[in-house]
Amino acid sequence: MNEILNFELNPLLRQLLVNYSGIMYEGDAIIDDDHLLMEYNWLKDNNMLNELFTAEQLTNSYPHE
Repeated sequence: MNEILNFELNPLLRQLLVNYSGIMYEGDAIIDDDHLLMEYNWLKDNNMLNELFTAEQLTNSYPHE
């Protein structure tokens, strides 16, 4: 499996990680690329990448019908 070393080809992944970090760490979130890559690798190593999509659902606002 290819390792992600930067977000040059993965801007959506970077945004998912920013959203996740904002939810998990609130004002203490560090969202530079190095920290986001560390968070990504931790989630991957702990089989928790689904948390990125859960966080995305929490940050999406759906129009009221």
